[in-house]
Amino acid sequence: MLTFVDSISLAGDRTKQNDDAYGHSGARAWVIDGATDLHDAPLTGYASDASWMAQRANTFFHAVDGDMRALFREASAEARDFFNASDMLERWKLPTAAVLMITETDFGVSGLDLGDARCCAIDAKGEVYQRGGPPLAADNETKAAAAQAAKAGSTPLLKHESTLDYLRAGREKHNEPGSYSIFGLQPECADLAREWEIRISRPAHILLMTDGFSALVDRYAAYDAAGLMRAALDKGLAELTRELRAIETQDSNGAQHPRWKRSDDATAMLLFLS
Repeated sequence: MLTFVDSISLAGDRTKQNDDAYGHSGARAWVIDGATDLHDAPLTGYASDASWMAQRANTFFHAVDGDMRALFREASAEARDFFNASDMLERWKLPTAAVLMITETDFGVSGLDLGDARCCAIDAKGEVYQRGGPPLAADNETKAAAAQAAKAGSTPLLKHESTLDYLRAGREKHNEPGSYSIFGLQPECADLAREWEIRISRPAHILLMTDGFSALVDRYAAYDAAGLMRAALDKGLAELTRELRAIETQDSNGAQHPRWKRSDDATAMLLFLS
């Protein structure tokens, strides 16, 4: 049985909305990370199109059951039909999100993900597992942010037009051949999702995270995967987010850890697999 233990979801900036979402329903659980808008005025009437996408998918996943890949496809189609984007709208303005979902199986859990959300688990034997996200996603983002900072003459933090142009150019190609795969308004994105499994000894604990939280491992190297799982169990997720924000406050200009924003939305959910 997959049961809820703990969760945390913090906006990266308390003066703005949180573009993350998460949920748990029966044998399934998921996290969603809406990709930050790169345009000024949201097209959906929400505080951001990113939050609209995250909440739309979250509501769908709570309401509908079934095969994970089919759920990704149907949720994307539902969002596409509601958004009703014009063919004249630039592709980089279309809302996207990282999505990671797991389902309990006889052998442990199976998973499906698009984007850079992460899953860690620790089993009854103390074995630790990591799944989700493309290889070196955080390293590649750090290098890109450092390069843009050098070009702009200061930390990008999504304020410099040259940085926005760079990010828009990348997002313009999402879910196209040879580009990156993400949950978006193209139902075929479901076919691009990574599928994986964790064969695990029960009882076990599983941690689902958006990249704003997994930065403790992937970007800041404050923990490795094993240490993060033990800290989640020993300290709790609220304490880990305090540590996360302390690192980011100390490096507020991004000199030590180049990144697009001082702090990203950070979401994590801890589950128990009995």
